[in-house]
Amino acid sequence: MILRSLAFVVAVSLASAAELAAQSKPPVEGVWKVAEVQVIGGANPGTNSSPQPSLYIFTRGHYSIMSVNGDQPRTATPGQGRGRGQAPLTDADKIALYDHWSPFTANSGTYTITGNTLMTKALVAKNQGVMDGAPQAREFKIEGGTLWLIAKPAAGQTGAETRTKLTRLE
Repeated sequence: MILRSLAFVVAVSLASAAELAAQSKPPVEGVWKVAEVQVIGGANPGTNSSPQPSLYIFTRGHYSIMSVNGDQPRTATPGQGRGRGQAPLTDADKIALYDHWSPFTANSGTYTITGNTLMTKALVAKNQGVMDGAPQAREFKIEGGTLWLIAKPAAGQTGAETRTKLTRLE
């Protein structure tokens, strides 16, 4: 009888611990893709409902973002497919290549959540300024399998508000 009671207490404790662990999992944790981008105000307002490929990953305090920005696929870049016997890239080719890839976001780092604010700090990024810059704050909201990230201009600043709609992949 004592063993049964002890087994019951252990089973309930494990179930409670599992439930608590599930509840403490951040709501953004998972794998997401951009489904839509809305720019409200600023010089170029509008909605892109056909975004290019992207991947946002949030897991246990770390994140990674890879995103082709815009509504058009990227094209072959200068120097792609160069084989043996072909001239190396010139400085002009390299500049054109970098400019061509500029609408590509690539950064990973840490994140924290306070209330409905998601704060990210890049540890590694395509652009040095992103790593050296201040952490980025975005409001977020979850609606079923949809995550909205809302970037607003800093207090006292003018500019556009960007609302990024992500759908859960995993």
